[in-house]
Amino acid sequence: MACGGNIPLWPFILVHIWLSVWGFEATVAYTQWVSQSYAWMNFSICALGCWTIGQQKKENCLMLIISLIIGFIFDIVFLSLYKGNLYCVDLYESCSSPERSHFFWSYVTAIINCLFKLVTVVFAICEYKRRGGKTPNIEASVSVS
Repeated sequence: MACGGNIPLWPFILVHIWLSVWGFEATVAYTQWVSQSYAWMNFSICALGCWTIGQQKKENCLMLIISLIIGFIFDIVFLSLYKGNLYCVDLYESCSSPERSHFFWSYVTAIINCLFKLVTVVFAICEYKRRGGKTPNIEASVSVS
């Protein structure tokens, strides 16, 4: 993976903060559409990202990369478990239109946040290399017998 350019990490963390807030804000029947562990996980990753930006150590970048990958996996679990939770998916007639559109806005931003974590991982790996970290050089060796 070529890491061309000197793209800073802070815009990616700022986008994650925005998407985490928007993904968690919708309430359905005065309760959150997803559990609070979703918010704790995403805001912890954002806090770790801010820590990584402030502290110029390669170990912090590595912790951010690992937490983004774990967060991506847990986001898939959260989004699949809580899609229909506390929301009348089949009974659109009984839900008001603003409530439905607010739910879909939060759900879509949560999906975008999940996918954007993969983009952030790529740039966090570039930042890790810039700070002196080593990545394994994986070369496929094929032997024909």
